[in-house]
Order: sequence, then C-alpha cells, then structure tokens
Amino acid sequence: MHRVIKTTTLMEDNNRLVANEPAAAYGTTSYTDVMYLLHTMRMSPEVKEKVGHRLVLEVTSENLAKAYARLDYLATLEKDWDGEGALPISRQVLNNVKNTLLISEDNDWKDWMIGPDTNATLGLQSKKTDACMSIGADDYSYYALIDGKEYYSNHVSFSPSSFLDVMRKIG
Repeated sequence: MHRVIKTTTLMEDNNRLVANEPAAAYGTTSYTDVMYLLHTMRMSPEVKEKVGHRLVLEVTSENLAKAYARLDYLATLEKDWDGEGALPISRQVLNNVKNTLLISEDNDWKDWMIGPDTNATLGLQSKKTDACMSIGADDYSYYALIDGKEYYSNHVSFSPSSFLDVMRKIG
C-alpha cells in the first residue's frame, strides 16, 4: 500500500487557513523513505529516529500507532492519577512495551487494550479471549482461560521476544 505524507505550515488569515509555504507530498512505504525525508530537517539524530519510526507506524500500522499513542498518554499520568494514591507508570515499564512494539507486527495489538495499574505497571486485556497480562519493570505475569484450560505464570523475566510470544499465544 502506498500512502502519502503531506507537510505544510498553516496560519490563520481572516478566519481562513492559508498555506504560507508550498505543500510538499512525499510518497513513502518504508522507514528508509521517511528517514531520507527527515535527513534534511534540523533536529538531533535521536529525534529524527523517533519521528521517523513514529511516522512510519502512523502511515502503515494503525494498531501499532494506537498502542504508541496510548503509551504516550499513560506516560503523562502523575502520582495519584486515580485519586486514591496510584503511582505513575514506571519509565522502565513503558520502555518494555515500546521495545516489544519495535519487534511486533501490526496485528499483534489489534485485540489488546492497554491500561494503567495503580502500582506503576501496565496491564493488557485481550478483547478476543479471556486473557490478561501485567508488565513490570523486570518481569511480567499472565493469565488466560482458553477452551476451559487455564494458562498462567507469575514473575517471568521480561524480554520483548518472550513477552510477545506469550501475547500471541494467549491473545
């Protein structure tokens, strides 16, 4: 699928939006194309990498883009976000999920909801099966009831690949 990213700078003039720069359209289907486009922009290599990855996701991978957007929102939660003393989500927990997203396929996330836990962790709940996962800074736990059989484990050492494998099996 070939999609187009359009860039333009807009300003308001007499209740109308007009372009103060010509719009440019760049066809892209890959991370490399986006990074080539970003190469000419003034920003650090780290920011270019982050922006490039994010743009590719938004253009090509709807579910991954939604997961990143949800993580960005959850990262803004401060102490007592629930009004009952909940802790903000740990930066390491957010990084764990982002590292998993980097090796994920778009369809891996379509049936999962990501939510905060009060103890600085994140929870995933499957919309398709009776399965849930909890992600901590160093480990994760999961539970699933599939065809009347229970699958579960607590405090599994976190690695993006092992987490993703379990997510795919129980989700």
